[in-house]
Amino acid sequence: MRVEFLVKKPGTPEIFVTGFHGIGVVGYLAVRHLSESCQRAGYVRVLPEAPYVSAGVGQSLVTPGDIYLCDRIMAVVMNFGVADAVLNRYTRDLARWVVDNGLRAAVLFGGLDSRLRTDPEDRLRIIYTKKYGETGLPMGNSRTLEPGLHIVGPLALLLSEFERLDFPAMVVLPYADVSRPDPSAASIALEFFSSLFGINIDTSKLRELAVTIEKELEEVRKMEEKARGATHLYI
Repeated sequence: MRVEFLVKKPGTPEIFVTGFHGIGVVGYLAVRHLSESCQRAGYVRVLPEAPYVSAGVGQSLVTPGDIYLCDRIMAVVMNFGVADAVLNRYTRDLARWVVDNGLRAAVLFGGLDSRLRTDPEDRLRIIYTKKYGETGLPMGNSRTLEPGLHIVGPLALLLSEFERLDFPAMVVLPYADVSRPDPSAASIALEFFSSLFGINIDTSKLRELAVTIEKELEEVRKMEEKARGATHLYI
């Protein structure tokens, strides 16, 4: 089992970002969208490697793990997820790699079950390492995750590792639909990130995707209602 970070175009980024295929696929959607305005600078190889590639926009291939750079941002996008068997090794090595590259902070994107929202005006929550709170990095006006609620999976492992390494890291958790991909929640996460660090991010494609998904779901709902209300006559 081995994790390799192969950077072909080094830069001088300040902020590391990543996300995973969790609730609403928010983390992956956010970091994937953000990377579309960046240049691919390298690859992540997790052995044993997922046997997948796909076609990308404006590039020949999307590999299992891509590294992107644009100005102040370094993004790692794991396009097909990370197998459970290698999650601990991957998150440990990723955190160490971020620290060793001298980045200023890490921002991780995930989703929070929208059924937990009690205030309709509440759009997201955050949680961060002790070091993030001590360094004076921006947090906006968002509330922190309530005590007793848990982050699970790779986000939890990665945040724990940053805490152990005494590194400033924050998780952005917009409320999201657990039953389907939620690009609207991903756009909320990116707009919050944009306002914190003064980085211009166009989220219009995510919002268009959200409208498309809602239309498709509405058609499905109408078809289901029509089927339930149909009267069957047997002769």
